[in-house]
Amino acid sequence: MSYLAATLPEIQATASFYGAGIATGTPGGGEPTITLTPKISGTIYCFFGTEDPLIPIEQVDQIETDLQKHQIKHQVFRYPADHGFFCDHRSSYNAEAAADAWVKTKQLFSQEL
Repeated sequence: MSYLAATLPEIQATASFYGAGIATGTPGGGEPTITLTPKISGTIYCFFGTEDPLIPIEQVDQIETDLQKHQIKHQVFRYPADHGFFCDHRSSYNAEAAADAWVKTKQLFSQEL
């Protein structure tokens, strides 16, 4: 949902966590959200767990390649973690990954807003 929101013209900065479905679908149906990448005008940071079964590494690579291709201001971060690594109420919580992602998220919003 965050990646989709990043395509709105008024959005200056987006932090997208996990990213399942970006390369394969869109909320409500239609073309995959990744096809809207050229509409992203702000900066987007994407955070992925390399052990996340909901988004294969090949799809993470595809997202990063598309962001580069369309010259979108971005950073893609990959952590040795599972889906939901940022949520401290889940068994997949990864304190180290979450702490690093939080620092980067705060930096993004302090720079862009």
